[in-house]
Amino acid sequence: MGSLIAYGAAALLAAAAPPAGSKDAAPDEAQAAERKRLEEQIAKELGQAGPAGPAAQPAPAAPPAGQGAVGGSSLARILLLPDISAIGSGAAVWNTLDVPVESPRSGPVPMAPHKVTPVFEELELGIQAVVDPYARADAFISFGSDGVEVEEAYLTTLSLPAGFQIRAGKLKSPFGRLNQQHPHVWDFVDAPLALTRLVALDSLSGAGADVSWLAPVPWFAELHLSGQVTTPVAPVGIEAAGRRTAVGRLIQFLDLTEGATLGLGLSGALVELPGDASEKLGGADLFLKIRPLRTRAYLAVTAELFARSFSGAQSGTQDLGWYAQAVWRQDAFWAYGLRYDRAPDVAGGAEQRGSAILTYMPSEFLRLRLQGGVDRLASGRTGYEGILALEFAVGAHGAHPF
Repeated sequence: MGSLIAYGAAALLAAAAPPAGSKDAAPDEAQAAERKRLEEQIAKELGQAGPAGPAAQPAPAAPPAGQGAVGGSSLARILLLPDISAIGSGAAVWNTLDVPVESPRSGPVPMAPHKVTPVFEELELGIQAVVDPYARADAFISFGSDGVEVEEAYLTTLSLPAGFQIRAGKLKSPFGRLNQQHPHVWDFVDAPLALTRLVALDSLSGAGADVSWLAPVPWFAELHLSGQVTTPVAPVGIEAAGRRTAVGRLIQFLDLTEGATLGLGLSGALVELPGDASEKLGGADLFLKIRPLRTRAYLAVTAELFARSFSGAQSGTQDLGWYAQAVWRQDAFWAYGLRYDRAPDVAGGAEQRGSAILTYMPSEFLRLRLQGGVDRLASGRTGYEGILALEFAVGAHGAHPF
């Protein structure tokens, strides 16, 4: 609160001062008295004595040569605080299937078929700040029912030449579109089956570095190359563990009209498996956003295709999956969406799922979603699901990639 008053007072000071070089440049007694009063108010809000007050303290001595300044004004210390945010999410879930056995997936799942189960998904604590003119730091810590996990923590360079940028630390791999997003950014409550079955159950991520290059072309074109230790979906007979992974991605965005943007991406990953085996992942993604000018309504269409193959002991195994979804945000408060998903079934064959979602947003910091779905297993069995999810956000959370 003090900083807000201080900023306001400073603005008043600037507005009250006459322009330099004008005839009225020398303030009269009333202006001088008002300026002194505002300066004393600023000092009071920062916890200091006024410039002429009896409790005024002498200026601190300069620090020794080679040592950074310590102490200083209260406002300077306040400005050193990082942006801190907390995003909480939970849901009530119901399904007619035994989901962990018949249709394993990420996201909220019920304890047993035909029983409504309240689920606490996570509380994501975000800490973000510019470290210096050369780097920015982002850290996201997830508190869930299974414990505490560092979801991401990395440094990003800010001043490399020729369009290059480096992120290093623990980060989500630049593979596909949805994989790089945090769950609270998703339009639907859970991830598509194709992503969780072919790429990673949670997200393809891990310790390493990502080097990106922004191409000097008239449209947005960015190339990513990363090397990480990740935990993708393990093939049958191989234990899920951290494995060296090389990832490449090319993403391009084109402005079709003033209110329409098309994004096209290609991704590939090579995962080192025990022995001489390896896993190859491929992906293609499309994102179309149409937003009429002078309105908050928009249509967002997303589709991704995933392919996976193995060499070595699992040689010859190939899997394919995809999903497509469309979300229409009617206004500031309501949004509607449909999604179709197709992925390999745990028993062989393909599982298909159709989902619909209704979203109500009282504000940009609170979201209530009702999602329903129908699953068709390879065996011919049909399952139905219902999810009521609540999500809130507090604090200053940085923007996510478009």
